[in-house]
Amino acid sequence: MRIPSFPQARAREIRVLSVLSAGTFLFFNSYGSINVAIPSIQAEFGNSLSAVQWIATMGLVLSSSVALCLGRAGDMLGRNRLYKAGVTLYGAGAALAAASQTFAQLIACRVVMTAGLAMAMPMSTAITAAVSRPERTGWALGILLSAAGIGRVTGPALGGFFIHLAGWRAVFLANAVIGLAVSVAVWLMLRDRDQRSPEPFDYPGAAALILGYPSFLVGLSLGANSGWRSPFIAWWFVLGGAAMAAFVLRQFRARRPLIPLPVMTNIPLVLAFLTMVLFSAAYFPIFMLSPLYMRNVLEVTPLHLGLILTTLPVVAAVCSPVSGRLSDRMEPWVLVAVGLVAGAAGIVGYAGLQDGSSPAMVLLALALVGIGVGVFLPAHQKTVFALAPREHYGLAGGLLSACGPGAGALGIGLAVSLMEGAGTVEFVAAQRGAMLWLLPLPFLALGLVVIGRLPGWGTMAPGTDAAAGKE
Repeated sequence: MRIPSFPQARAREIRVLSVLSAGTFLFFNSYGSINVAIPSIQAEFGNSLSAVQWIATMGLVLSSSVALCLGRAGDMLGRNRLYKAGVTLYGAGAALAAASQTFAQLIACRVVMTAGLAMAMPMSTAITAAVSRPERTGWALGILLSAAGIGRVTGPALGGFFIHLAGWRAVFLANAVIGLAVSVAVWLMLRDRDQRSPEPFDYPGAAALILGYPSFLVGLSLGANSGWRSPFIAWWFVLGGAAMAAFVLRQFRARRPLIPLPVMTNIPLVLAFLTMVLFSAAYFPIFMLSPLYMRNVLEVTPLHLGLILTTLPVVAAVCSPVSGRLSDRMEPWVLVAVGLVAGAAGIVGYAGLQDGSSPAMVLLALALVGIGVGVFLPAHQKTVFALAPREHYGLAGGLLSACGPGAGALGIGLAVSLMEGAGTVEFVAAQRGAMLWLLPLPFLALGLVVIGRLPGWGTMAPGTDAAAGKE
């Protein structure tokens, strides 16, 4: 087999990263654009807010629930193949959603879209890590995260523009056009033969996970409105707990578990994922609390509110490529620690906001959290893929896609439960109390980073990439 020259390999790497970045932009842009369309959809079909809210939350619940299973499937069937199928399915689902004539049809089409999203998202980071040279992996992952940040920032604005132009169907039509264009580019660019590891799939483990994980997320998302002591909510948590217990038991008893034993017993890799879980649970609630605080307490105008809320994703998008490039030149754990400290500083600043705080103080807190997220994520992802066996890159991508949003939903649920019953007058004190409860989490994550550096924990020497020699 002919080995490509260095310029050819670099050109191929850039082409693949470009098309993956376009797909990542599309997926994260669609979150914001579709959220903007919810009021128009409710007005046309006359459904309750709790019903139409599933149009937005379905993507989080479904993609988080099946990402790990599909990540494992990507390792077995081929990561390129699964990514191509996911992007194509997403574009086709968006086209069908634009033509929906009933709310039931729209929900069915959203299921198709989110199934494609769940297939493609874990594969994007896995493919990026696989095609990038070890000395450029951090930079490539940073570019991918920057594309996600840009998509998150521009989504609401583009959604509002398309709705103004031609109604809510134009939002889905735009997603369909861009999705199918990306799909064509993906089929043209990702032509390499997939590395596959054909082996039996753990269907019982996957079924237990798909039943248990979304049950927790549904309970967390509905608990604030239904009441945490409601039997209905308790039923979701009992179902989730039983199914997740069955999943864990299955992983230790199955001959071919969904999470292979080398991954479950890789202590540095487990510590890396726990670090992400703790940090995500700490900062995700700010996404929900900050617009409520600025609108109801500070009485910021909608225009200024929108501009201030872009601070966190914009700063994160700017910092991600820089952090990724630095993680290629120094030990990634240093940048992971810096990101955690910056994020913790932002949480402290946000918890200290008062009734009379200025919007500039909110902007500063959001900027610090954005720096923390932008510095943390690329270095963290580089660490994960450096520690994971190359044949399990799809599984690693699935765990990244599942653990972060799932932990974020857990953090939001905890914050809401701590603030339950707080009106506008009590909002500031309740918000401060909730954030102070969450504040130890990034410091616990920092402690795990320190533990991971202790002798005997299997950490890498400076400048090495454990995955480089695992083919």
